[in-house]
Amino acid sequence: MAPSSQIIRIPRTDTGEDGAFILGEVTPTGSASKPLNVKLVATEGEEPYMLKLRHDRIGEFRASNSPCSPAEWESILKSILLKNEAVEGIEAGAEAEAGKSLTITIRRRVAGINQRLGSLTLNYKSDEAIQLFDWCGAAALERQKFREDLAAETTKASDLESRVTELKNQLDELIQSKKDRETEILEKMCALLNEKKLKIREQQRLLSTAKIDPVKLAAMQRAVAAEVQRGRNPQASRPGKRKMRGTAASDSESDEGFEKMDVDPKPADEGDDEEEDEEEAPKQNESESERDTPDEHDDDGDDATGSEPDEDDEPVSRRSPPPASQSGNARESLTIHPRRKAPSPAARMDSSPAAPADGSETESDDEL
Repeated sequence: MAPSSQIIRIPRTDTGEDGAFILGEVTPTGSASKPLNVKLVATEGEEPYMLKLRHDRIGEFRASNSPCSPAEWESILKSILLKNEAVEGIEAGAEAEAGKSLTITIRRRVAGINQRLGSLTLNYKSDEAIQLFDWCGAAALERQKFREDLAAETTKASDLESRVTELKNQLDELIQSKKDRETEILEKMCALLNEKKLKIREQQRLLSTAKIDPVKLAAMQRAVAAEVQRGRNPQASRPGKRKMRGTAASDSESDEGFEKMDVDPKPADEGDDEEEDEEEAPKQNESESERDTPDEHDDDGDDATGSEPDEDDEPVSRRSPPPASQSGNARESLTIHPRRKAPSPAARMDSSPAAPADGSETESDDEL
């Protein structure tokens, strides 16, 4: 028996016995491009029958009034002889004439009605050997193969089912977790809203029971208005940085003994040291002028009038300008304007009036 042969079993329709059948062996004789080039050997249990089928001539076995097409007829023969994919509604039955022929009839059952599609007739051949033992071995091997395939497919199906069950359980867990999470979030939101509502009610209750003092409220409003008004009013400008201390006192004291004279402004770039000297100079010169005034008064009084002046009269020497050697004292007694350019020593000497000559009349004599 060829290793690629197929064992077929077809029930008999010509006997009234249940379970009667024929056995056959299908052996390919052609290439893979023509799978229906086969040799069919069958028996009803007593005599051998044989048929050689050619792929190009399978149309000869189709019934003349068959409703199926040639392609459909080819697929039906493949499903019966080569055990390819089964065609729905196709049935095969065998009828035997002992010592003559064996006919395999192919029908289609449609709504309880059998349609004859075609038949294969195997002629009796006495010299054809029937290898029943080989046929049984092939059938057992095929059965074992089918069982292995069935076991593999069953295992694969079981794995797929377990995988589907696992995925379904995971999906159920995710859905339940989502529901629990949503429920937790809703509970937290409700608790938060209730807490906020409680706080709002407490604040409203406190506001409703609170007593506002009108006097304090009016005072607070006035304070706020004053603060706003103070912020709108511009602030007073900052007092001059270089204003000298004690200017008024020194001016009044110097006016009593000396005449005021204009002095050119001091240069602005002499620095802060000269300003500090100018501030300290009037204080020192006041004490010096007080010490020098009696001597000058005595000398001028003898030269001008030869008699002592009254105590109430101003001494003439206080109104006379100082000599050139005492330019520093005269500078201290003058009214100094800040940030004016100071004159040079020569200009200061030229601007000072000359001392009156002995015996000359002065403004003080006229006043006397």
